Amino acid sequence: MLDQLSTDVRVCLLSAARTRKYDRGATICVQGDPCRTLKIVKSGWVKQYRLSPSGNEAILATLGRGQSFDEIAALQGGTSPTSAQAVDGCEVILIDLSTICSCQNARHEITTAVLSAASGHINTMMDHIEQLKIKSGAQRLSEYLIDLSGCEGGFSELVLPYEKVLLAGKLGMKPESLSRAFGRLKTFGVASSHRRVTISDVSKLRAFAETQMA
Repeated sequence: MLDQLSTDVRVCLLSAARTRKYDRGATICVQGDPCRTLKIVKSGWVKQYRLSPSGNEAILATLGRGQSFDEIAALQGGTSPTSAQAVDGCEVILIDLSTICSCQNARHEITTAVLSAASGHINTMMDHIEQLKIKSGAQRLSEYLIDLSGCEGGFSELVLPYEKVLLAGKLGMKPESLSRAFGRLKTFGVASSHRRVTISDVSKLRAFAETQMA
């Protein structure tokens, strides 16, 4: 988001920002609470989620370095649409947008950047909903592992950035369903031990992920 701002506006905005460290499991914001700051993950991982009236947790996103949230709420002085929690020890940049800096075109630039970031979040959410509708759990896991590997084909070894319980929630599965999905992917050359995963041939896994389900 900050890349879309001119140098003057970006420097001015960051000069008033503060960085806060959160321990693992610490609450960053709570759904429905007044939102005074736009937040950017500087390091570590942040979990965004909502709670149903019955108390069930729906994980909406896991955010890493450079990703932002609460943009619209901070700009409009509204409330946080989700709760956020530190997955591990993390740092978050907090930017108060209530007093837009005095640089020329600052309000226009910041508003445009915020709307662009929010649009990106919506597109990501739509992609996630589409995957839930048309992909099996094993296929969604396959796509996640392929993206994490960053490889087009061949052997790949990677480490999951967070625990499998959180990964299951991110992919719209129960932990036991994720275990079954990993079991199914053994046929396609995927082996896992705790957070370490190996893929014998990424292209073979990709072919499975792109298979049309009946």
